Amino acid sequence: MTLDRRKVLIYLRPDISASERFADAKIEAHHRGDRGDMSRTALLAGLALGEVDSRLPSMLAALLAEDTKPETLRKMLASFLEIQPASSTPVSAPAAAPVKAPEPPAPVSESVSARNLAGSLPD
Repeated sequence: MTLDRRKVLIYLRPDISASERFADAKIEAHHRGDRGDMSRTALLAGLALGEVDSRLPSMLAALLAEDTKPETLRKMLASFLEIQPASSTPVSAPAAAPVKAPEPPAPVSESVSARNLAGSLPD
């Protein structure tokens, strides 16, 4: 049995990007033997997020920094995934609505994610 592999090589630029500086520090904090798996997992996670919405990987990467709060990242994901805020009461399933013709996609400025994020991201 042969093992087909493909080498993927990237360069981080920690001196010019806060998100890449953060990533560099996280990678350095891991045991050298685990870094390949960590990098592979991060790459695959970014590709998976891109399948949800092609803007997600770039937007999350741009937000990534030492001072980024997990809540900011959660809000970003929730806005794209239309996740309801956490509550202590269970939400009942809505009654089935009659099927209607699909509406054209909303302009970017009026998208669900834009409305969900309004006023919640740092400047």
